Amino acid sequence: MLRLNLSTDYALRTLLFLASQPDRQVSTREVVEFYGISADHVSKVVQQLVHGGFVRAGRGRGGGLKLARSASEISVGAVVELFEGPVSLLECVSTEGVCVIQPGCRLRRVLDEAGARLVETLKAVTLAELVGPARSSLIQLEASPLDR
Repeated sequence: MLRLNLSTDYALRTLLFLASQPDRQVSTREVVEFYGISADHVSKVVQQLVHGGFVRAGRGRGGGLKLARSASEISVGAVVELFEGPVSLLECVSTEGVCVIQPGCRLRRVLDEAGARLVETLKAVTLAELVGPARSSLIQLEASPLDR
């Protein structure tokens, strides 16, 4: 099973929450409480999001988190690449010399193409598309205990 790591999951959740609250700064605690996830892990993820230019963070009174640019300018693929690095479905796709049949392997080429298509698909989707109009569906999730 191809699976993104927990940091990528938390990063995308954090960004979706911020995108759903475009008119205000949000505390890390709000994100943690909304999703019921680890505060320590979210704090580390937020640091990477700030360093990657996706989030602005202010401290103290009036501080909090806010998207560093418009939700329509942040692609899911860019976030995945920040947290996952280059997509490579098998080690042989990205590293030379790991398999004796590597030089002429057709499977390697297929997997390389599949990885490239995955990244292309993810880069074509923005946070704005996932959140929808202002006051998005993310806020409505609070009323549904099934979605928690």
